[in-house]
Amino acid sequence: MELERDIQIVIVAHLDDDQCIESINTKLNIQKLRFNDELKKIPELYSTDDNADDSEYVNGLQMKCRFIKSNHMTTFIREEDRLIEITEPTINQSHIDVYKHYPIRSFDLYIVSARLNHKSLYVNDWWTIFKTLIISSNNDSNEKQIQQLCAPAFNIPLPKQLAYQSSCLIKFYEMFKSTLFSIIKQSTTPSSSLLSTISHIRPAIQLSYRPEILAWFDRRIANHKRLKKLLDNNCICLVACGSKKTSFQYDFSLIEFHIISQFNASEWQLHTLVKRFTMKHLRCPLDNSFLRTSVLWICEIHDLENYHHIFEVWISFMRDVCRKRSLPHYFLENYNIYEEHSNLVDIINTIDYTNIDLFIEKLEENFIFPYVHQYNDRMKNLIAYFESQPVLALKMKIIYNVTVKSQFPNADCSLNEMCSILCHLSFLEDNDKENIINFWYQQWKPLFIDFNRDDIVIRPQSSSINSRPDQLAQQMTASVFKLIQMDLIQMINIIKPKLE
Repeated sequence: MELERDIQIVIVAHLDDDQCIESINTKLNIQKLRFNDELKKIPELYSTDDNADDSEYVNGLQMKCRFIKSNHMTTFIREEDRLIEITEPTINQSHIDVYKHYPIRSFDLYIVSARLNHKSLYVNDWWTIFKTLIISSNNDSNEKQIQQLCAPAFNIPLPKQLAYQSSCLIKFYEMFKSTLFSIIKQSTTPSSSLLSTISHIRPAIQLSYRPEILAWFDRRIANHKRLKKLLDNNCICLVACGSKKTSFQYDFSLIEFHIISQFNASEWQLHTLVKRFTMKHLRCPLDNSFLRTSVLWICEIHDLENYHHIFEVWISFMRDVCRKRSLPHYFLENYNIYEEHSNLVDIINTIDYTNIDLFIEKLEENFIFPYVHQYNDRMKNLIAYFESQPVLALKMKIIYNVTVKSQFPNADCSLNEMCSILCHLSFLEDNDKENIINFWYQQWKPLFIDFNRDDIVIRPQSSSINSRPDQLAQQMTASVFKLIQMDLIQMINIIKPKLE
């Protein structure tokens, strides 16, 4: 599963009119860019050493190759404590992939790099997705549960039900963790010791005028209360991609960003729910243009503040899209961008409107966590292993029914649920015993067991615990992360005055 990609557009030149743009295929949005005197002054676009036969039009591939060696790239490679890997540009991709590898010598370094705003360790390229997927109204109950799970670290016992549930998860984990760690060891590669992130750097030529290609879009928004403000916003770019070296396409990323930044609370909530739906049910990046376009259309057509169930509006819209197999491009007229997505039709057609609240509640669960990439890798390998070992999988399910299901009325006993518990809790243990140097590695299990005490008054739990087993495992892990974070912040606050 790929999360929302970090896309950064870098403007290398500007165009004041369309005289040097030649349309090759309007329907497919393919253009060629003829050189003028101003474009020849841009080092990324032109050199006197260029072949005279190819110098009439801007070579997009050559532009991306020169961009890598230009001063523009210093912004992305100047940080210390990391290894930079830049892939060679290709003709059909408008972006340049920049991989950043951060060494992870210990679990502490991983937590610092993901959690703390330290200039040489800060990793925000994928962590920003956490902020876009957390809904504040839903975060309260999840955060309270995590805080409650921290209580034993302060010598306060857990409520009995929560203690029994966490204890049975640990018991199940102890029985099968060796299987997980043996699989991890076999699949370990040299890059596994690195925290890797990727950015898509997109060199672009910005248009300082309103191109004719936006005429259809401009007519639609002319009287729209919110979108008509975009008529004065010229943020369309040309990016190099296509089947030929001289192929360019109009890029609408910046104008989409302006539209989304103007969303009201209801529109932003729908945008978030669709991302969560994508992550939970579909195998595609969160910034998928097909799904993003569906949200843009709904926010233009409907005043979502007048709807009680905004997600129901999107479901109804997508049912119609899938039935017709048609979704118009948001900016280009007569351009169908419909694409197939595994399970999409089945899922949206089986959603019961009478239970839409329950479906949304499951979408709003906090299933984004700082180790999400590693978690997905472990889940994939572990599920594949148990599917290849049906006898062992059956044995695990029988044990799970006895040890876990009795404490969780809503457990579904699926292979995915059982593997999820193992993967979540595995991040609190280092299988390399020589590297166990942190108190929390060695002591995390007692945080959730052996606190059945009568000499301390426990505050009554405000509501019943309805977490699924895998959800509680994730909350247990998050609670220990929070304690590690508190420990590190305290340590940094002690050291900081000495460094000043």
